[in-house]
Amino acid sequence: MRIFQKAYSVVGALLMLEFFAQLYFIAATIFTIVNTNDNAKDVYAAFKNADTFAGLHAINGYIVGLTILIMLILSFAARHPRRTTILTGVLFVLLVLQIVFARIPVPTVAALHGLNALILVGLGGYLTGTNWAFGRRAEVAVT
Repeated sequence: MRIFQKAYSVVGALLMLEFFAQLYFIAATIFTIVNTNDNAKDVYAAFKNADTFAGLHAINGYIVGLTILIMLILSFAARHPRRTTILTGVLFVLLVLQIVFARIPVPTVAALHGLNALILVGLGGYLTGTNWAFGRRAEVAVT
């Protein structure tokens, strides 16, 4: 069991790095466009350059989904409390909502993508922190 708890912690830390990469990629996309000169040639080039970052954001989003699925499996394997397993499942549901929000053509609804991202980061951080299987706190929990 202990190895699965440690694996859950490691995958949770990896998930947090992936979340930060998501934030970086979308910020790079936005600032590539916003900081361009106001002429047709530069705007076209900015959008073309921003496509790279937007593509990385999308690809990393699918990797996040795979990581959350792995966390869900590890939550069962580690025999974490039911609450942890349910919240890890909620993390996956929120990710599915994230994909739905990204594809909705209504800007006021699609903007929920950003708010949902904050919830994902918060819940992912909470799950990783409260189930951390390394260090002094982990030793106290075992005894």
